[in-house]
Amino acid sequence: MSDWIRSLRGGKEPVSALHPIGVSHEMERRPGGGLGEASTVLIAGSECPFTCVFCDLWRSTLDGETPAGAVVLQLRLAIEEISHRCSIKLYNASNFFDPRAVPVEDDEALVKLLEPFETVVVECHPRFIGERCYGFAESLGGRLEVAIGLETVHPAVLPRLNKKMTLNDFDDRTRQLGQRGIGVRAFVLVGLPYLASEEQVEWCVRSVEHAARAGAGVISIIPVRGGNGALEELAARGDWQAPSLAMLEDALAESIQAVDAVVQVDLWDLDRLTACRSCAQARRERLERQNLSGEREPRFLCSSCRQAGLRDGESG
Repeated sequence: MSDWIRSLRGGKEPVSALHPIGVSHEMERRPGGGLGEASTVLIAGSECPFTCVFCDLWRSTLDGETPAGAVVLQLRLAIEEISHRCSIKLYNASNFFDPRAVPVEDDEALVKLLEPFETVVVECHPRFIGERCYGFAESLGGRLEVAIGLETVHPAVLPRLNKKMTLNDFDDRTRQLGQRGIGVRAFVLVGLPYLASEEQVEWCVRSVEHAARAGAGVISIIPVRGGNGALEELAARGDWQAPSLAMLEDALAESIQAVDAVVQVDLWDLDRLTACRSCAQARRERLERQNLSGEREPRFLCSSCRQAGLRDGESG
């Protein structure tokens, strides 16, 4: 399946091993309560080896292995733009503990650079979570949190995503991380391929509930976005439909009600999910507030959507 997915790809975006792709700053709700500042560093590194059918992160990756010292250099440059020392997220469009993505010989220098931060968040597939991860956590001055893509607990859909991970893999690694005092975050998808639209919210909430039971303190709901080639092919076959903004709103609202963990939605490129320009900004602001408060808000009523025969915020 990986060969089929790769055959449908377009070109990559140019990135440099000498510079981080980007640095951003935001406030976020913390598992222990309250809000904290968080900076996200997008690191240029090698591509993830798992080739998930829904993923487009490969576009911003290097060809071949990440050179030794490159991630250290990128992090040093990024830290120059960070004034606070609360939480830092290191996202590399791959797996932080994959030696092809982050060379093992860089760990000592990275730990030194990260010493001032209270929390360090990295992303990683369960197959790369092991002794290197645990040793890295012990060396840090602050607390390590590992973000894992659970994606879905649907028994028929998860195997078809080409993620090369089982639900037991997620549960086992989450348990091991918790036993070592390492925090866990989870990514859950809405708008999955191979699943009917009317079932999307239900299975998203089920997946959020599973992640929370397994010990994830922060759960991010990510709408599946087209553009990677494979999803367009699946759409032509009737196996995928882009999620609507209303679907994302429902998934967040029901998940907030269902679990005590921090649940938030990914707002990147949110405009792609709505066909109504009249309510797009108000709807984004509503989701932003819910991300920070953890409280449900009444749905925004949009006269333009209703006149067009759409549910509020729904894509056409």
